[in-house]
Amino acid sequence: MRMMVNGTLAQIESYRRLLYRVEKRTTDWKISQMTSINENDDLRPVIAGQDLHINPQDLVGLRPSYQFLAYVRQAAGGEISAELLGTDRPADVDQLYAEAEDWLCQTK
Repeated sequence: MRMMVNGTLAQIESYRRLLYRVEKRTTDWKISQMTSINENDDLRPVIAGQDLHINPQDLVGLRPSYQFLAYVRQAAGGEISAELLGTDRPADVDQLYAEAEDWLCQTK
C-alpha cells in the first residue's frame, strides 16, 4: 500500500500468516474463521534514495511484528492495538495453533 509519510511517498508491505478454519455446510466448504498472525513489515520510500524522516524514538514501544503499520496508523491520528497476534510473541502463536489443533481433532 502506498501513502505519504512525513511528506514523502512511501510503500508499506506487511507479511503475515493466515490460519483458516473451514467447515462443510451441507455440500459446500466454507471459511468459518480466519486469524492473522503478523510476522513483520517494511516501510520504504517509493523513490529509492529519498528519506522518510522517521525518528527512531517514534518506533520505541511498537511491536516488531507490525511496527511500521502501527507507526503510520498513529501518524495518521489513529490507534492500533498492541495486542494483535505476532511472531514476536511465540507463546501466543503456539496457543493459537494448539487451539486450532484441538478444534480440528474435535471436528473429525
